[in-house]
Amino acid sequence: MAEALSPADRSSLAAEQGPVNMSVGGLLVFEAGPGLGYDAVVERVSERLHLLPRYRQRLRSPAPGIANPTWIDDEDFDLGRHVRVATLPEPGDDERLGEFAGHELSRRLDRSRPLWELTIIEGLQGGRTAILARMHHALVDGVAAVDIGTVLLDPSPEPLALPPPEDWEPRRYDRIQHLARLSLGPLERARRLPWEDRLRGLADPRRTAEELRRATDDLRSATEVALELARTRPQAPPTPLNDGIGPNRSYATARLDLDALKTVAKPRGATVNDAVLAIVTGMLRRYLVAAGTPLQPPPVALVPVSVRQAGDEGGNRISTVLVELPVDEEDPVARLEAVHRRTRALKDSAAVRAGALLVGATGWAPPLMSVALARSLGGVRAFNLVVSNVPGPQQPFYLNGERLLEVYPAVPLNPANQGLSVGVLSYDGGVYAGLLADRDLHPPLAAAGQAFSDAAAELLAAA
Repeated sequence: MAEALSPADRSSLAAEQGPVNMSVGGLLVFEAGPGLGYDAVVERVSERLHLLPRYRQRLRSPAPGIANPTWIDDEDFDLGRHVRVATLPEPGDDERLGEFAGHELSRRLDRSRPLWELTIIEGLQGGRTAILARMHHALVDGVAAVDIGTVLLDPSPEPLALPPPEDWEPRRYDRIQHLARLSLGPLERARRLPWEDRLRGLADPRRTAEELRRATDDLRSATEVALELARTRPQAPPTPLNDGIGPNRSYATARLDLDALKTVAKPRGATVNDAVLAIVTGMLRRYLVAAGTPLQPPPVALVPVSVRQAGDEGGNRISTVLVELPVDEEDPVARLEAVHRRTRALKDSAAVRAGALLVGATGWAPPLMSVALARSLGGVRAFNLVVSNVPGPQQPFYLNGERLLEVYPAVPLNPANQGLSVGVLSYDGGVYAGLLADRDLHPPLAAAGQAFSDAAAELLAAA
């Protein structure tokens, strides 16, 4: 039994070259309690694994370098190898928590096992316990990661009873049958083509005309996509964020109030996402000035956009757009309005369709070619940083009765000339930002984190 990876999922595997680590992270901070002990967490995950089938699957390729990898059930699955415990050194503050998360996010996940890991972090100040969840980007995108969190968590202190329909048994993988199925695929398609052509020839002429019209529309759309892809190729301006990365990471967090962001955004017709981008713009303005870098031409943010449809599960369902950030604008409200104008112009445009192609571009070829394409795309500085804002649930959630207080995402650095990413997640009235950076970034991540907090305070004061 083998399940194919999507083009975008294969793309994220191919991108993991050199210093690039494609682990997606989430730092969940809870009220401390017995429900967050090792045995209790393992039991909870075990009870819900039937809702997360990918969590018991690993990668396997029947012919490495020739056939694409697939998901197969891990016959040696051991839940205990995916849940760990660590204790922070004193004083257990947010800075120590960020240091620990940065160290863990520097490690690649083992591809010989299911591509996820949970680390229970004890010793936090204020009677708190954290869990650092790491998953490979091939396993989930940001929205699916939120879905996984809500599967493991409960909307009330009393855990929901979600028993598995039956005991799990791994499905046996037969490499010979898999190779045979792959070899027969092209022959079967070739056999069907003549019959399909004849059937089309017997079709109703009106239907044929409608198909021709749709084909013409598709061609026009494809032309728009091609033009948009061409527009995305010019290089973004050089900044200290794009000097290349090493294998090690640093991590910092910041928290905001959701209602406060809505208060400053809504009267101006802007969205919370616009307000987040305006704060990032203010952060970059301060950071670039401190680094002695010109503010023109403007830096460019790659902003993922979910194109997930109802019923889609797991995998990657995202597009991307490139947004120029007006860092030369001194006034924080004017920055917000400028960002809003740019994002509004991009919505429902060819940019979104082009981004969907770009996300999956390196998954449309055998693995050896995918690696080459990933390296090729990595050599183009199309953007300066990634800003990913994912809406989360606006109600409290619990794990074994312990309340979830804060959630901070971590977005991988990719390609190798991207030294900073900003992940943002809204949850229960708060907006939580996780800044992931190359450990050798200069000015360091601490400067960017302080600039983010200052820019947020400046924008909110303008409300």
